Amino acid sequence: MAAPSGLESVAWHRAFGALADKLDGANFWLATVRTLGRHVDFDTWVVLIFHHRQPPRILAESDEDDGADEALFQDYQRGLYLLDPFYIDARDHARAGLYTLADVAPQCFQNTEYYQRYFQRNIVADEVQFNCPLDAERTLCLSLGSTRAYSPEALGLLSLVQPWVLALMRQRMHFEFEHEDGTPPGPHPWHPSPQAPRELESHQSLTEREREVSQLMLGGSSTKEIARRMAISVETVRAHKKHLYAKLGINSQSELFALFWQARR
Repeated sequence: MAAPSGLESVAWHRAFGALADKLDGANFWLATVRTLGRHVDFDTWVVLIFHHRQPPRILAESDEDDGADEALFQDYQRGLYLLDPFYIDARDHARAGLYTLADVAPQCFQNTEYYQRYFQRNIVADEVQFNCPLDAERTLCLSLGSTRAYSPEALGLLSLVQPWVLALMRQRMHFEFEHEDGTPPGPHPWHPSPQAPRELESHQSLTEREREVSQLMLGGSSTKEIARRMAISVETVRAHKKHLYAKLGINSQSELFALFWQARR
């Protein structure tokens, strides 16, 4: 896949100019992904806002004819977002740009229940995401999923158009809330909270540290990766794991995921 012969080309100027004219329209996101799809192959897409205090709010998405599964998006909003490496990265490093799965996925990502139950079924092979921070707590994201790994040429082209895409995304937010379709579900009980931790059941409660360790474990982070991300020692991570397993009465990560899944709203 060859890059366009210079971003100054008339075709690209016309395409992005047309998108600018549609900024206040209901079909802006669809027009944007169709423009990108003329040059880069992908199979699913979703536009959403990551929020530190709430589940992601989905603004637009592929319809079922495009290969998306509505039930999977619902499960994502009800708790699976906490295991999404793109969500975790955006929460910890609010930054603008184009990011690939390889940029954000932890070492053991493909071995996780999240990968097997959601990512592999909904995204299948690869994902890239345009991130546009809106403020200290929110990031607007345009995600493109593919059944095949993105080629270096495709990633190069997306990198070239990144400044234009991000500028359009940022301007779109002046109009987006006029098209809001309702509120997302409440946060998963394990969603990070600055307040006192909520109990899973009357006899089960995890500290915020233990919740964070649980989330990173289920997202595929190794013990060393958890220690580095949380700025604690490997021994402390192991102690947190031991304590949370004892509190929850479990012996494996599969059992931990089952509790996480049952706790979703």
